[in-house]
Amino acid sequence: MNMKTLENKIIISTRPLSDDDTMKKALIEKGATVLDFPMITILTNEANAEIRSALANINTFQWLLFTSKNGVGSFFKILKEVNPTGLPKIAVIGKTTANEVRKNGIEPELVSSGNTSEDFIGELKTKLRPDDPVLVIQGELADTKFEKNLISGTRLNVYKTVETTSHSIEIINRIKANDYDMLVFTSPSGFRNFAKIMDENNCNGNFKIACIGKTTEKEVLNQGYTPLIVSKKPGGDSFADEIENYFTK
Repeated sequence: MNMKTLENKIIISTRPLSDDDTMKKALIEKGATVLDFPMITILTNEANAEIRSALANINTFQWLLFTSKNGVGSFFKILKEVNPTGLPKIAVIGKTTANEVRKNGIEPELVSSGNTSEDFIGELKTKLRPDDPVLVIQGELADTKFEKNLISGTRLNVYKTVETTSHSIEIINRIKANDYDMLVFTSPSGFRNFAKIMDENNCNGNFKIACIGKTTEKEVLNQGYTPLIVSKKPGGDSFADEIENYFTK
């Protein structure tokens, strides 16, 4: 497929700003113009007593589970402060999360080939003994699927999601004027803040929405909108491919 299939397409990304945004990079390579309109910011948690205790006893766990790139980044940032010796086996969902682990010089023991949390849990259970202790590395807003489905699962929140408060009037006016081709969402909290900002600016049109995952889709639907694209795969590259397919089908 022509690498410039998205030429002249304007994609507005609501993802947190990142130096290594695989989705944005892939869209630009396909010819799109990507405008950053971040709705949330990711903040690493302070190394409080709970976090320090978990990391001090990290070798009592058989596995570390990572479900997002943000979790990996925050975990290893905190780890430099606490500096334990050695780590358990690591399991991740998605290529992006796996590559973030590799940046820290570690090869994940398990990279889920599935697209959902349920797939990940199913694959992990084939590797686990029932009483194997597992440390699930999450953000504060993540759901409780892993703790509920793993007998010996312990959750550790290493980052928080904060709504952004400063936004580009130029992009808001562009959305009002329908002068864009797709709005991209990768989290429920990002869409909630977007809907609030649009309401504050008297803009409640038929937004052209692409989103990743069931939880983000559910939030979009709950707010009364219907996404044009719902990606079932967690990776930025595959999301960019689905956006490309939508415009070229």
